[in-house]
Amino acid sequence: MPDGASSVAHAPSRGVTRRALLRGAGVGAAGLAAAPWLRHAAALETATPVAGVGDSAWDDLANRLRGRLLRPGDNTYPAATVINSTRYMREGPAGIAICAVSEDAAVCVTWARENGVPFAVRSGGHNYGGFSNSDGLVIDVKGMRSVSVDPAVGTATVAGGANNADVGDAFIPYGLYFPGGRCPEVGVSGLTLGGGWGFSNRYLGMTCDSLVSTDVVTASGDLVTASATEHPDLFWAVRGGAGGNFGVHTSFTYTLVPTRDVTVFQLSWSGGGTAALIDAIMRMQLEGPHELGMRVAVRSQSRMPRSQPAPLDIDLIGLYWGPPADVEELLAPVERVQPAAARTVAGMGFPAARAFLAASTPEGTYQIKTGFVQGALPAEGVVTMLEWISSMPGVPSQAQESTGGLYCWGGKVNELAPDANAFVHRNADFLFKCEILWQPEDDPDLIADNLDWVEGYYAAMQPYLSGGAYQNFTDRSQADWPRAYYGQNLERLVEVKRAWDSENLFHFAQSIPITL
Repeated sequence: MPDGASSVAHAPSRGVTRRALLRGAGVGAAGLAAAPWLRHAAALETATPVAGVGDSAWDDLANRLRGRLLRPGDNTYPAATVINSTRYMREGPAGIAICAVSEDAAVCVTWARENGVPFAVRSGGHNYGGFSNSDGLVIDVKGMRSVSVDPAVGTATVAGGANNADVGDAFIPYGLYFPGGRCPEVGVSGLTLGGGWGFSNRYLGMTCDSLVSTDVVTASGDLVTASATEHPDLFWAVRGGAGGNFGVHTSFTYTLVPTRDVTVFQLSWSGGGTAALIDAIMRMQLEGPHELGMRVAVRSQSRMPRSQPAPLDIDLIGLYWGPPADVEELLAPVERVQPAAARTVAGMGFPAARAFLAASTPEGTYQIKTGFVQGALPAEGVVTMLEWISSMPGVPSQAQESTGGLYCWGGKVNELAPDANAFVHRNADFLFKCEILWQPEDDPDLIADNLDWVEGYYAAMQPYLSGGAYQNFTDRSQADWPRAYYGQNLERLVEVKRAWDSENLFHFAQSIPITL
């Protein structure tokens, strides 16, 4: 299902990654405590009981599931509480339902509604705002990860808990793909429902644009299929309306495209990031063919607290659906401005390219903000970006992550009208992102300085952004988030929400409201 969405149920009267380690069976509290990035989960041995809901009600839910219900005290409970954004981890849920089949999700929604239990829906658990967490019930579909490919018609049906790695690996024998995401562990459901960015988006469109149909457990507890011919209003809304707003998605069917040999490239410039270089990179994307997709990141060299501006590193990585010679030609104007300190340009099969481009999402504690850029950032906008990144306060524990970046947009993404489906962001050429990462042991005052910095940085960039924010990179501090995420489609989304969830059962801090 969607990458996390916290909901409130109303009674009728009202490398080695964290996820890889967690896949091992029987990871208990001791193992969690030994892993620094899981120290939050080690404390989640108890949960605040849900008022008015006793053990007998929870036992009834457990008996109705084909999957498992985890409660505090179970050996695997601490591992199951972990979400990507540990900033928003709190006391553990009262229960975590590990769904085995679609009917389990229906049972959970009905039970939560009848018992007035707040709930959240979780697939990959990578919602940046932590909306896949709840004090009540977590409906977890991660155990449903099957992928079925029909090469004759060029479609695939993907279970609601599958992630990018599951899907990409299943497609390899058929030489097929869809516009999937970069991060292997991210759930395909959340990726799809919030739009879905990847290096192929300019060539193939957003992930949601390849969706043919989806099976959804709605607020009534019914399992329905949404497609262009069945419940088209719901189908329109779930393609970009973001996860957790309309139901629990238990499967998705996508249109696939044939793969072929492609070219990957990665270039870095150390300590010499200049406005002219950023401008040349942007021009490369703007003037290049739709087969070209890339991301440029700007990083501060120093992660230590500082009062003086730090040198900047620039990293450019991307994918081209064509031969290396074309990429070299595209890169030539960029390297005439400044030769790269390190570079890779290599042709390869698509599966190898997918592995080359793979990266983990941010993990731990972080704040991320986004906006959109039409055309190239003007010179003063680039200078503003570089000056703010070089003056980042820094924290000792922070790894060298991107503190400013531009992601490819445009191409086929913009060929659809903004209201063709609920994904409204169809007029941009780049997605802008700024972020800060820290660890709980960092000095609280320094963390506060960094949070002030990222908000100031974002505010300083506003004159150069075209408005809006990317709903798959949820930001709890986003001003006027309904309009920022959904733009002109907000009113129609509210109508669909009211039609399918009139009691606002699927509700969380940034869920689509039933009234404006």
